[in-house]
Amino acid sequence: MKFVRIWRSAALALLLLAGTMPALAQSLTTTYAADNGQGGVMFDVVPNTNMTIESFDANVYAGTTAQVTIYWRLGTANGFQNSADGWNVMGTATVVSQGENIPTHIAIGGLSLIAGQTYGIYIDTGPSSGVRYTNGRTTYSNGDLTLNTWFGKGRPAFTGGTFDPRIFNGTIYYATGPATTCASEGYTGTKLTWCQNICEKGYTGATLDMWIHRWVNRYRDLPYCAREGNEEPPPQEG
Repeated sequence: MKFVRIWRSAALALLLLAGTMPALAQSLTTTYAADNGQGGVMFDVVPNTNMTIESFDANVYAGTTAQVTIYWRLGTANGFQNSADGWNVMGTATVVSQGENIPTHIAIGGLSLIAGQTYGIYIDTGPSSGVRYTNGRTTYSNGDLTLNTWFGKGRPAFTGGTFDPRIFNGTIYYATGPATTCASEGYTGTKLTWCQNICEKGYTGATLDMWIHRWVNRYRDLPYCAREGNEEPPPQEG
């Protein structure tokens, strides 16, 4: 079962980072008037049109190098700020702060968002840095995308203290255009249901692993969301 072991592992690492061909790149910025800060920050985004997140800016502690991890979940961050359950890693990056109240770019993205769906986002800067944010709670919107602010988070990720309410300081860069879904890929019947369980339900851990295992055993490949660069699967072992 070498094929199964290799491709289950690949699927868990690459899940839901399949990009789309963007039609138009845009951005939504909150504020850079910080009055507080800690290890990370959580907020929700709700797209009004299908889009793909391309990258972020954040207000990173001056004079530091941050080991950034950005997490996402299907559904709101509110109520899930103290547990990693249901959160997925969007990506990791090492960034050097450009200074307080100055945007520091974080080249993490590739997450397709479906119009009308709420997504929780958590930016964590690791043990040696932090993000500056603003006390309070508010909503930002530009017509394409709505951002609802929630919490500051201490260290370590998830189990550190929660600071409520706090306003994310930064920018989300995105490209509007058709989002890739299980239905748009042409899956039907059982294949459509299983694809949705893997790619669109937000399952993690043992549940996600179970569905990937069932998919690979039956179809001997991976669903669209777990193929890096939409590569073709390897040939089946004889």
